[in-house]
Amino acid sequence: MNRGVVVGAFGGLVAGVSLGALALASPAFSHNSASVIAPAAAQLTLPAMAQQARWGTLPNLADLVEAASPSVVQIEVRSQARAQTMRQFGPNPFQGTPFEDFFQGAPGAPQGEMPDQRGSGSGFFVEGGYIVTNNHVVEDASKMTVALSDGRRFDAELVGTDPKTDLAVIKLVNGKDLPRPLPWGDSSKARPGDSVFAVGAPFGLSNTVTAGIVSARGRNLSGQYDDFIQVDAPINRGNSGGPLLDYSGAVIGVNSQIFSPSGGNVVIGFSIPSDQARGIVQQIVQNGSVQRGWLGVAIAPVTPEIASSLKLSAAKGAMVNQVTDDSPASRAGVREGDVILSFGDRPIASVQDLTRAVADTKAGTTRDLRIVRDGREQTLKVSIAALKDDAPRPTLAANTPNATRGGGLEMADLGLTLGVNGSDVVVTAVRVNSPAADAGIRQGDKLVRVNQSTPASPEAAKKAVDDAKKANSEAVLLQLERQGVGKYFVGVPFKG
Repeated sequence: MNRGVVVGAFGGLVAGVSLGALALASPAFSHNSASVIAPAAAQLTLPAMAQQARWGTLPNLADLVEAASPSVVQIEVRSQARAQTMRQFGPNPFQGTPFEDFFQGAPGAPQGEMPDQRGSGSGFFVEGGYIVTNNHVVEDASKMTVALSDGRRFDAELVGTDPKTDLAVIKLVNGKDLPRPLPWGDSSKARPGDSVFAVGAPFGLSNTVTAGIVSARGRNLSGQYDDFIQVDAPINRGNSGGPLLDYSGAVIGVNSQIFSPSGGNVVIGFSIPSDQARGIVQQIVQNGSVQRGWLGVAIAPVTPEIASSLKLSAAKGAMVNQVTDDSPASRAGVREGDVILSFGDRPIASVQDLTRAVADTKAGTTRDLRIVRDGREQTLKVSIAALKDDAPRPTLAANTPNATRGGGLEMADLGLTLGVNGSDVVVTAVRVNSPAADAGIRQGDKLVRVNQSTPASPEAAKKAVDDAKKANSEAVLLQLERQGVGKYFVGVPFKG
């Protein structure tokens, strides 16, 4: 284990959730406050439990905790320390002194064997005697020991990992009389405000129980497959991989990360939803690894400006920036500029929706792909392939301005100037704080398309932009290419 998962300014602290006590409003109002608040409260039609929670009384968790705790384990790991070297330049400056022996050795020689690194995390039993935890808990582990709540300790072996979602599965070596598996719950039913609790080993303190509520759903932090449940809970070192449970005692999440700029508790924790974790765990158990579907497109969000330029009713869907050659998408007839609205029976509101829908699809499966092209909806059939680690993934590179010749044609409404580089129309200047700058356009970008036309000159591009403005469009759709590596679409609003 070399580190926890780090997201943004998370301070390197990644662990499972150690949920703090839920702070609820107290009914101790003044007489004046009560006269104002009581009539409003009387109009609420909350369920009985919700009414109690509103006034500071939570349901008793003791029975659920008693049932769940034995199935949660502490995982102790050892990993080999990286060898450190001491560089010595020139002759030993302490030669002939009592300190000479301390500085002997050739330059770059190993400093000696280092003690193993040690760490710990949490996990929980599922069907078949397998233990679910985080990948960052067990990665690079040379030895794993699992401590049960009854004091027994077992060596464990790795079954498989999925670094993309930070999940891993291990199994005890010669484990007997194991605790019952925890049941998987339905994370799709978890709503902001629902009560949750966790059992884990924060800071090595096994069988620690904490409680809180769901704060939000569908959080995307930095991973391609992120779909976190956010909880109002402190996540502490050692809690990683522990279960997030609902008030029926079912696992609705695997605790994984926190947001903590200073490394301290700011009460924002993140848990991998059970609907995602369950399928990945099943694949690891059956195959030792995870196979994902591959479509072969580079996609981007549909911004309000893009939606306006395409006259879409809402800023939803996934914009196709590029299509990989000889991919499922290219064979199905997907084109650059298409907006994907649904994949099979799953509506696509965001880039993450499409990424997860394709990843969850078994290779060889055919799905309907509903798109918008040239203002009309149509349906394509696509046969999904297996994602390989070396599958092409078009990306954008840092920009270096291209050489241009001749004068530039200024487009004041957008805040950019166009010129020519060979046969290409390129951006020669972008005005600071202009619509083009806000859209992320850079000097040196090649202009590929303006709405549905391919301009052969800056004058042709300006005419296409003027036509869009005359048609009362609030924005114009531009396709650009950066350094020949990646194409992308932006909707640029007209300056007001």
